Amino acid sequence: TFFPDDEIFETLEFDYSTLQTRLREMAFLTKGLKISFTDERDAGRSDTFQFDNGIQDFVAYMHSTGAKEPLHNKIIYFQEETATEEIEVAMQWNDSYQETLLTFANNINTHDGGTHLSGFRSALTRTMNAYAREKGLLKEKDKNLEGEDIREGITAIVSVKLQEPQFEGQTKTKLGNPGMAGFVESIVNTGLGEFLEENPSE
Repeated sequence: TFFPDDEIFETLEFDYSTLQTRLREMAFLTKGLKISFTDERDAGRSDTFQFDNGIQDFVAYMHSTGAKEPLHNKIIYFQEETATEEIEVAMQWNDSYQETLLTFANNINTHDGGTHLSGFRSALTRTMNAYAREKGLLKEKDKNLEGEDIREGITAIVSVKLQEPQFEGQTKTKLGNPGMAGFVESIVNTGLGEFLEENPSE
């Protein structure tokens, strides 16, 4: 239960939809976690969030709320963890031209991206081009696909957990850990490569 102190907080009026969005996000990022949210002001409102498929459900939710039609049935998903780091990735392409890439570090929304985002982007471009060449979708004389072309219409969630995150910028919404780029890139290269090989129809 939370009561704001008017000596500390300038704003004492809390917006239900802002809190609702954040708590839903937290439930998506922690598979199976149940969050019950009750607002006892005025007529009162409540919500319960629990997502057994975690960020895969997050991708599906974003498509359903944005009225976007997925281009393939399966949501691409993989995860990996070491003694000090963990990564989860879920993504699916849709029929829009919009790129929706959300990144998180220790469940904090890194709006300005950072090293995990750059690792994801470069792996996505490299893996898709390698696959296209291997399957003859790109001929020898064709130039590689550009990253922004590959990301057109993608909805992707990249969630990393690490012991000592270094956040950059005034708002602390950009991840700066240098080793995270290589870690994410390596896992995405492997995970996406395996998905493409195992799901040719997709």
